[in-house]
Amino acid sequence: MAIETAPLMFKETALKYGDRVAMRTKEYGLWRDISWNDYYHQAGCVGSALMDMGLEPGDCVSIIGDNCPEWVIIDMGVQCARGIAVGVYSTNAWLQVEYVVGNSDSRFFFVENEEQLDKWLQFWDNVPHLKKVIVWDLEGLRHFEDEMVMTYEEIIQMGRKVLEKAPERFETRMAQVNPGDISMLIYTSGTTGPPKGAMLTHRNLMWMGQAITAENPMNDEDEVLSFLPLCHVFEQLFSVMGHITHGYTLNFIENMDTVSDNMIEVSPTVGYAVPRIWEKYLSAVYIRMSDATWFKKMVFGMALKIGKKRASLLMDFKPVPGFLALLYNLAHFAVFRKLKERLGFDRMRMAYSGAAPISPDVLHFFQSIGVNLVEGYGQIEGTGVTCVSRVGKVKFGTVGPPSREPGSRLPRMVKYWSNPPAFSRDTTTIRNLPRKPFGTDGFIPAMWGRSMRMVISRSRTGKRTLWLRPGERTSRPSTLKTN
Repeated sequence: MAIETAPLMFKETALKYGDRVAMRTKEYGLWRDISWNDYYHQAGCVGSALMDMGLEPGDCVSIIGDNCPEWVIIDMGVQCARGIAVGVYSTNAWLQVEYVVGNSDSRFFFVENEEQLDKWLQFWDNVPHLKKVIVWDLEGLRHFEDEMVMTYEEIIQMGRKVLEKAPERFETRMAQVNPGDISMLIYTSGTTGPPKGAMLTHRNLMWMGQAITAENPMNDEDEVLSFLPLCHVFEQLFSVMGHITHGYTLNFIENMDTVSDNMIEVSPTVGYAVPRIWEKYLSAVYIRMSDATWFKKMVFGMALKIGKKRASLLMDFKPVPGFLALLYNLAHFAVFRKLKERLGFDRMRMAYSGAAPISPDVLHFFQSIGVNLVEGYGQIEGTGVTCVSRVGKVKFGTVGPPSREPGSRLPRMVKYWSNPPAFSRDTTTIRNLPRKPFGTDGFIPAMWGRSMRMVISRSRTGKRTLWLRPGERTSRPSTLKTN
């Protein structure tokens, strides 16, 4: 029987891997391992402490901070306690933080450090529904005292005592989580008005964990590097849902200034980033080559020319001639192998670009040097994945074929928090128009993929069907009328 809730999947994975490394974080120049047992135990402590302090099923808990083990431990602890995790961008101004905490009616607020705590101090009297604020990095706060504020270590100790007295309470609450329960709110960027919290259920998240690896498999031997904001659905795909589903190792960067260095140290087997990051890597390569000797420039230019010719044939699904394959192997041995080592891409089996359009030239470059960079398309309301290209079957200028078969049930399209629902999850089916209009072999052109028009029709029986077709950019699903 398929597991349909994040807590049960988390528990099964933790039991399966035990003392195996689940996460790594770098502290004072050294990488520290966190096992699956430690991950599960600390999440249980967080969840038990929150329950003891009055967290009820369906209550929201906001989290603000940079990527680190504490962030995902809190996230899973909240979900296991049948709460709703709400991520907040660490770069948000205090007014934006106030909006998310207030709009979600959060009962607890986890903040990383003094900087994030200062934001709460700006609006504390405007959110009377908050019960406690918890800080996990106490630098600069050793002597700070406030009855509303407690430390992460205190909540871990509290949860440990609760678990010792009544261990069954946490397990019972976790077992009561239903697939249809809301597990997290992910707020939109707010380009069409105030940010809206997309309500993702546990069924959504379980689909998310499987969908991203349906055609490009991952396994427990893989390693990823976490550096995109954890409150964004793209990072959640890999750092939370994919992680607890497939049991691979999650590595956290030290800070945003050390991404390149940490990438080289970890050498992940699966990479993912927004287009801006891939473009920076491309620019860095050309900047370094501009300072190289004429001989190195010539060799690199010849190798890249061979790589691009091979990549163009592969992207057109044409066979690569034997002599070109031989030349590419020589180019890879002489140039691309060392280049990928210096970038930290030498073990990378596949890489994803998402969250914004990427230039075909950037994709072409990375495919040319042997990095299987593919593009995907998704949205928060669609649980992060709508279309994704397959490694070994990539077509430039497209975002790949749809990620689900036509006519499948739609557990992904979601409602917005504190907003009237656009349509009922239980009576809506997603269908795709015939694949031919999308392009050859069902590959959706990138420009079409980002201007999908969602049309809802109603049959005589009252059942609604959501059709996707290329069209002009329209309003978000929550504003579509279905009467």
